[in-house]
Amino acid sequence: MSLRTRLLLSYALVIIVCVAIMGVALLFLLRDAPVQKRLVTARLTLEAATITRLLRTPLQNGVAPDQIMRRLQNIGDRTDSRIFLIDAQSGQILADTDNSLTNRNLFNLGAPQRLNNTLFGEFNEGGTRWLYSTQQTLGLPAAREVVAALPFEATPVFSDPVFRALLQPLLIALVLAFAVSIVLAILVTRSVVRPVLHVAQAAQKIAEGNYIQAVPVEGPREVKEMATEFNQMSQQVRDTQQIQRDFLANVSHELKTPLTSIQGFAQAIQDGAAGDSASIRTSATIIFDEATRMNRMVGELLDLARIESGQIVMRSESVPLDQLLHSVIERLSLRAQEGGVALSADIAAGLPAVSGDGDRLAQVFSNLIDNALKHTPSGGKVTVAARMLSGSSAVKRGKPLLGVEIAVADTGAGIPPEDLSRIFERFYQVDKSRVKSKTGSLGLGLAIVKEIVAAHGGTIHAESIVELGTKFVVWLPVERVKV
Repeated sequence: MSLRTRLLLSYALVIIVCVAIMGVALLFLLRDAPVQKRLVTARLTLEAATITRLLRTPLQNGVAPDQIMRRLQNIGDRTDSRIFLIDAQSGQILADTDNSLTNRNLFNLGAPQRLNNTLFGEFNEGGTRWLYSTQQTLGLPAAREVVAALPFEATPVFSDPVFRALLQPLLIALVLAFAVSIVLAILVTRSVVRPVLHVAQAAQKIAEGNYIQAVPVEGPREVKEMATEFNQMSQQVRDTQQIQRDFLANVSHELKTPLTSIQGFAQAIQDGAAGDSASIRTSATIIFDEATRMNRMVGELLDLARIESGQIVMRSESVPLDQLLHSVIERLSLRAQEGGVALSADIAAGLPAVSGDGDRLAQVFSNLIDNALKHTPSGGKVTVAARMLSGSSAVKRGKPLLGVEIAVADTGAGIPPEDLSRIFERFYQVDKSRVKSKTGSLGLGLAIVKEIVAAHGGTIHAESIVELGTKFVVWLPVERVKV
């Protein structure tokens, strides 16, 4: 059963249940025929008032009850009512046209109710239910009242004229409500089902290999959130596919070159083309260098895979950042001199130690400085700056904890804005035609750096202006944050 059908049926069921509840409530309210009781009581009140006016003179003159009774019997025969003459104070029945309740107390037979100058109630006699009512009349002695009574039998609810009168409007309301609910259900289900169908169709196309999919963000809030999440997922799938394509292109190119060299020089040695020892030594050196390059590529891949899967556990030890940074700078200073690049340090005094893995942090800053030197032309400058962030400066940068900020800035060509947001992606290289690392890089260095920094509870981001240079900023908390 489709979602649309289920929603339509659910709306119809809600309407039917609501109308059924209304019907049951109506049956419950009419089970004792309250409307009929009110009509009979009103009639008795009117008859009692009329009879009282007819007997005004005897009542005023204090005529004996037996004499009044003879007149009441004549009146009762004409009205089909049972007439009582009672003492208004005590409720004692002074006279009864049926003679069965004379001298008994009417109030004890059934608790009466008084509303303004009207007294009414009910009692049972011999299995028969009686309703009675009387009305005080001005100008008559308050000690005596005429009571009119009639037997009452509640009509079955389904035979109740009131119920019959309400049943037809209720059925009409049911039909109208059902029709309106179906129309509203169609409109609502369309607003819900249509976006869901769009998502389902787009998901089917993605499953078939068509990854360029986006669904319109429409419908209720929850459906809009689902569509937004789906579009983000679709974008991530496309990005992942692009990364995989970049990876295949980079790996195939980077591995093909050393493999071709290894195969060529090995073939030369095998065929005897490298006849003298010097040629053999040269061929062996090239084979060794290319094999080392390939080993470095595979090492980067394995390193990133281990970090992402959590197989590499970062040590937690006190790492003096100032010493670590000076050590990395000193190790790379010779390379900077060979490239004609000025490598300088601006490290604040009293820099606190951080908790982490010293070897991995050294890998982070070695990679960042190495990249800066690689992309800075001769005559340029690379600066490594470090300072402590605390108080307002930390809050301003959105850092709730005490930490250290390390920046590696160069004066190279810079990174275009369209590439800046992707430089931390795996296998991504800014310039695939010009920036090919001679050391066999696959574009994994910055991805590894980001994972290591994140494992230490820190953050890293890049700032760059084309033709002016690039700056990588690393923030590390002084206290180790569990991630």
